[in-house]
Amino acid sequence: MWRHFHHHRRRGLAYLILTILSSKGEMTGADIMREIEKITQGFWKPSPGAIYPALNKLQDEGYVRVVKEEEGKKYYEITEKGKRLISPEHQYEVVIDELDANLRYLIENKSSLSQEQKEKVMEILKRGIQEFDKSS
Repeated sequence: MWRHFHHHRRRGLAYLILTILSSKGEMTGADIMREIEKITQGFWKPSPGAIYPALNKLQDEGYVRVVKEEEGKKYYEITEKGKRLISPEHQYEVVIDELDANLRYLIENKSSLSQEQKEKVMEILKRGIQEFDKSS
């Protein structure tokens, strides 16, 4: 699950928090920080100044909720809305939208690309079309 951590980090801290809460259940912000540090083998430990604003935003948007407070600690869990957001079906839509935006960007800027870059784009597109044709 975490072998492609760089991919998760690119999607942002919020996505990573939701993924952790989905797999681990209710946790405090400090627990989440420790879990991120653990799964990244110490390469990344978000600060409280990053975790708590992210949790507050996720809570405001209905993706997480506080399930209990003990000794001044809030315990968060992912909501059904949060689970839908990180579902594979939703992620496919995100990737498709990103692919579309990236392709439009390349088309709009094709005059600025080198011949080598244009050839690489064409190679990638051809390979993608071939793979999709095979899987149909």
